[in-house]
Amino acid sequence: MTNAANISAVSTVANDNAQKQRTYPRMVTPKTIKEGSNKNGTPFVSFVGEYTRRGASKPSTMLHTASGKSLDAIREQLKEGQPIRVFGIFETLPATEERKESSVFRIIGLSTPRETAPEAAAQTEMKEAA
Repeated sequence: MTNAANISAVSTVANDNAQKQRTYPRMVTPKTIKEGSNKNGTPFVSFVGEYTRRGASKPSTMLHTASGKSLDAIREQLKEGQPIRVFGIFETLPATEERKESSVFRIIGLSTPRETAPEAAAQTEMKEAA
């Protein structure tokens, strides 16, 4: 294998890994909701969300963000103090002059329980028909 072929194989693997980030479901209660728009004009929302980690007895808080299509998906249910079931990924916000480096949970969309997912409904109907 030549050096050029080796480099392209490595970059392909790196790109594949970047696209396969693990998503996490979470039931979060929004507090202190702030809306705005980024440099490109895309509307976004950020809030401190209270959630309970698996196996923990007391709730934790973390900054949550949503923008674009993910914001459109959750907008109707996004009310201060009302729990919402979402899924997303963890990201790190880089440090700036005003803040330290911190973690943020970027919301990708609403999380639906398996019982109400479209595939589950179709499978249930098929079992009942048989």
